[in-house]
Amino acid sequence: MVQTDKYIALQDIYKWSDRLGLKIDGVEVKKGGVFLKQGQKCDYFYYIIEGLMRIFYYDREGHEVTHWFSSQDTMITSPDSFFNGNENILNFEALEDCKLLLVTHEHLEVASKNVPGFDELYRKLIVDYTIQLSRRIMSIHTESAEYRYLQMIKHHPNIFHRTKLSHIASYLGITIQSLSRIRRKLIS
Repeated sequence: MVQTDKYIALQDIYKWSDRLGLKIDGVEVKKGGVFLKQGQKCDYFYYIIEGLMRIFYYDREGHEVTHWFSSQDTMITSPDSFFNGNENILNFEALEDCKLLLVTHEHLEVASKNVPGFDELYRKLIVDYTIQLSRRIMSIHTESAEYRYLQMIKHHPNIFHRTKLSHIASYLGITIQSLSRIRRKLIS
């Protein structure tokens, strides 16, 4: 999870919106709601005001694979769809009731032209996200499942009370049975 607020905080978005006359809509998504689905076009960069989201896709056998978790003060999008206009392959599911702001390309362009330093903040946000995603992909191939699990506990301890273990196992790239074995081993 990339904490957006260290670059672009919610109050910054509201301030820029007021100053630039931007109408940024919000949406509420109930727990269990999948509000962006595979095959739909992603028109927004979503700022999560509150709640927890799971981003997932389907593998070749049709199983859900958890790609990412995002919570309060983070931004999510389907990058290939939002930036390139390609068909979305991700699904965004609310694991809790969520409140989101809908940031469009136009909002980003207006902020880029009119808010000093915005481009630098936005670039840092994208770089941070890219680095975290790269590290996550590499960790699946270079670190043990137990180590990945321990890192998740260290960096995101609250996630275990907010989502299903099957989602966590999928995110870690292991089966639920493997996650159970790891948890039993660490408890004993």
